Amino acid sequence: MSEHHSNEQHHILSNSMAAKIFGALLVLTVVTVWVAQFDLGSLNFAVAMLVASVKATLVCLFFMGLKYDHKENTVIFSTSFIFMIIFMILTFGDLLTRGDVYVKDMSKIIPDGAVAAQTKSKYEKAWVSNPELLAHGKELFAAQCVTCHGAGGAGNGVAAAGLNPKPRNFTVADGWKNGRKASAIYGTLTKGLNSMPAFASLPPDDRWALSHYVRTLGPHESEKDSAEDLKKAGIDASGAGGGSAGEKQIPIDVAIDLMSEKS
Repeated sequence: MSEHHSNEQHHILSNSMAAKIFGALLVLTVVTVWVAQFDLGSLNFAVAMLVASVKATLVCLFFMGLKYDHKENTVIFSTSFIFMIIFMILTFGDLLTRGDVYVKDMSKIIPDGAVAAQTKSKYEKAWVSNPELLAHGKELFAAQCVTCHGAGGAGNGVAAAGLNPKPRNFTVADGWKNGRKASAIYGTLTKGLNSMPAFASLPPDDRWALSHYVRTLGPHESEKDSAEDLKKAGIDASGAGGGSAGEKQIPIDVAIDLMSEKS
């Protein structure tokens, strides 16, 4: 009876053993920080999981008392490691066979001319307004901007009530933080402003088209973009094309092909 009662008692970890385990955990933490300074490629995940697993095992065995608990609990706990090992094997099988996924220089994998094909404008000079650009801008406005700015651009879209500050009222000339020049609107679309997100994912031509159309919603101004204004937007006014300098995008079909090849 006394033996049975003794087996039901909780094990009290000695101070010396607790200090040893605590010291081991500190050492493993230092190892984690030290290893993080190096790029081990596909082994990054493996090393991180190994160190974390060792630390978790020590905590479970000693601080949680699993080492001194009933054996069936140890078996149940151990099975979780079996499933983790299966998961790691499947993950490593993917990581170790997919090749180098840490490509820093996109020029090494993007075919020649792919970037140029994307950034080349459909229009001769997209920063100069014309009927075709305005029509395209109107279509884009209906698809991208009406929800917040309203169909007439007065800032009274269905989503405006939940925004602070309120969406820009395009029908008035005052209060434009970046100005009402096409280049200024283009810059705002590219970088965003306050509660308005950036629309840099839109092709440059689309952003220029939207910029020209937005200007038509308010008082017409005779002020035009200067060469310096266009330069700030990344445009060489002496050349052609609506893309901004430094914008590197690739066509979606090229990106899909590259992903398929890497797979």
